[in-house]
Amino acid sequence: MGADQGFYEFRRQLEYKCEWYGCDLIVVNRFYPSTKTCSSCGYVKDMPLNLRTYDCPECGLSLDRDLNASINLRDAVGQDPWMPVDEQPPTVGTLHATSVQQEVNMTIVT
Repeated sequence: MGADQGFYEFRRQLEYKCEWYGCDLIVVNRFYPSTKTCSSCGYVKDMPLNLRTYDCPECGLSLDRDLNASINLRDAVGQDPWMPVDEQPPTVGTLHATSVQQEVNMTIVT
């Protein structure tokens, strides 16, 4: 229960700061398979935590697991990870988490 309370406070602070600075907090559903999905073709496969490289059997993409996940999260919210935050276009919409527990992927957009 302590970890959930700590995360709740972290998220509450993010929401407060975003409201204060006039930016959006976009929360992607914690079950979104960002690390299991090929960022090139969309193929989904199991990815045990010990595998650090995503190798797609469909299109042949080979990419660092975290980079692949970040590209998928960017695409989920319509942002460009290589563009400076202050130059990002406004988001099309906001995705909301169904619950707040251990693993939630977040992007703060100004």
